[in-house]
Amino acid sequence: MVHNCPACGTRGHFAKHAVYQKYHFAHPIPIQRVRCRVCGVTHAMIPCFSVPGTSLGTEEAERCLVARARGASRREASAELVEQGMEWRRGVGLERMLNTAVTRAKAIWPEVASPSLHGLAWIAAVCGRCNHPIGDLNRWALTHGVNAICFCRHTILLFSVRRTAGSHSHKPVSPAGFGGDGIVAIAPRGQGGPP
Repeated sequence: MVHNCPACGTRGHFAKHAVYQKYHFAHPIPIQRVRCRVCGVTHAMIPCFSVPGTSLGTEEAERCLVARARGASRREASAELVEQGMEWRRGVGLERMLNTAVTRAKAIWPEVASPSLHGLAWIAAVCGRCNHPIGDLNRWALTHGVNAICFCRHTILLFSVRRTAGSHSHKPVSPAGFGGDGIVAIAPRGQGGPP
């Protein structure tokens, strides 16, 4: 499958960069990191069945969140997570993470939906659906120039492109001269939010 770079929008210019492991519940899975040959930004290719920044499965986490939004108790909503070896309190963490993601998204896109909406209602208003809230919000963010926003462990990256005299990565530890035509993706100005 050929992907567009979320940072610069070019298609089909990813090169393998590194591999690391994350967990899917109790099972380690390899995660491929790729680097865009045009802008030099690296991206983790996390499979859609795994929630970014956690060891939870996407479907299980989404079912827990949807159950809570429909009025289930935290213990009831978290039952499937408990079956997978997690504590029922993990559902509370999911709710907090979702609220953080929606709060960040509202700050970046204040006009896309009513500010009085919260959680899944806000995601449904923005994405047009909320069948898969984590994936829906992350895909929406990526198509609007922001890294995956829901359940990510990193601060929000607002991708913008500028021309430079030479090619170099926006990441200080990345080697310069990776090729390209002088396009550099700019990391956010500030510590965790939009400029």
